[in-house]
Amino acid sequence: MTKFRSRLLFAIISLIIIVFVCLGLVLGLLVNGFILHGVQNDYPIEKINGEIWSSLIVCLGISLAVILSLVIRITSIYTKPIEDATIAANELAKGNYKARTYENHAYETGLLGQSINILARNIEDMSKSYEMQHDRLYTLIENMGSGLLFIDGKGYISIFNRTINEVFKTDRETLNGQLYYEAFEQKEIVTLVEEIFMTERNVRRQIRLSIAREVKDFEVYGAPILGANVEWKGIVLVFHDISDLKRLEQMRKDFVANVSHELRTPITSIKGFAETLLDGAMRDEVFLKDFLTIILNESNRLQMLILDLLELSKLENKGFVLTLSKVNIKELLDNSILMLSRKATEKDIKIELSAVDEELVVDGDMDRLKQVFINIINNSLSYSTKGDKVSIEIKDMDNVVLIDIADTGIGIEEKELPRIFERFYRVDKDRSRNSGGTGLGLAIVKHIIEAHEGTVKVKSKVGVGTTFSIYLKKNLQKRSS
Repeated sequence: MTKFRSRLLFAIISLIIIVFVCLGLVLGLLVNGFILHGVQNDYPIEKINGEIWSSLIVCLGISLAVILSLVIRITSIYTKPIEDATIAANELAKGNYKARTYENHAYETGLLGQSINILARNIEDMSKSYEMQHDRLYTLIENMGSGLLFIDGKGYISIFNRTINEVFKTDRETLNGQLYYEAFEQKEIVTLVEEIFMTERNVRRQIRLSIAREVKDFEVYGAPILGANVEWKGIVLVFHDISDLKRLEQMRKDFVANVSHELRTPITSIKGFAETLLDGAMRDEVFLKDFLTIILNESNRLQMLILDLLELSKLENKGFVLTLSKVNIKELLDNSILMLSRKATEKDIKIELSAVDEELVVDGDMDRLKQVFINIINNSLSYSTKGDKVSIEIKDMDNVVLIDIADTGIGIEEKELPRIFERFYRVDKDRSRNSGGTGLGLAIVKHIIEAHEGTVKVKSKVGVGTTFSIYLKKNLQKRSS
């Protein structure tokens, strides 16, 4: 820029000198002409001097005007565009990518402005693209379900997402810029990071961590980050919470184990008594009748278990559909009580149904709701003794109907209550088997009530009794579970 200005100044000065030289020559010719004309016409010397000075002033004015116009012209053509381009370049350097300069395509300096504007537009497009990519990457990292953690080559935490804060119950100030072994108290994480630093290899591992008095399972993927020249950049860790998968896996194992155990018991009894009969016991009519009765009972129990398993599988199927109709609650409960009246009479247990509106109806699947009430009332009878009572009360609560089924039986310990709706969970395993239960009844009840958009709750006290509370909506919008 300085060289250009020097050359431009040199050109202007040269132009001025040329103009003055030309002006001198013209003035010389004029002066000679005036003098020669004055001598020939006998003009006074004073008149000749006045004409010379007048001509000199006029020529000087014309030359100054010419020089000034040339300077302004040169400045507008060359200097001003360069100054504008310099200003635009400075704005670009400051980060203002919207800066532009004037383009004059009639002169060579216009190419400079055009080039700067093209450069500015390219930089602006690149900046917008970078910001867009940055926003996308930030959104992706922040909202991914797995925790992402980046540790630089010196061991400082530089990048992490929101999931990391949620999982480890921390905030950004706690992790940002901290050394990894100071930020995490879990030794498993520190050991994993150090292993990646030492071996420079990818690691995939399942670890169990204790976080805020809660144990969680994670699948952790760790990888070193190396530059183009094998320059150590750091490591990245991805924490995927698999606690729910582990819990489901354990539930599956427990379910298979429970099913195997429940099936093994009646099958073992049937096989054992059948072998005993074949070994000669069938000749004794007393033994024959008793053993065949046991085989029949165990077969019925096995059939009940299989049917309950099939029923539970059907209820858990996403394609399960309720057959909804207007169900009269009192009529439904009367039928359920009637079906269990023989068992209640045999155990000398009284079933009482409180007064209820004869016209109280809800939207529901009649057969499924009857299955619910039979299961719960039968459960109350099974865990009650002679002289106990089962009370059923119905309450109309605007858009909801509440059915309380309470017994005065043996009751359930408070620590057992959260698990009684689990499949095959038994409070008293020996007594449950003796009562003929499969351990699936309450699990089926829970699924049917939830399919009706309702809830079922239980309260109990050992030695006092148990109360099941069923909440059913009067009107259902959904037609399937």
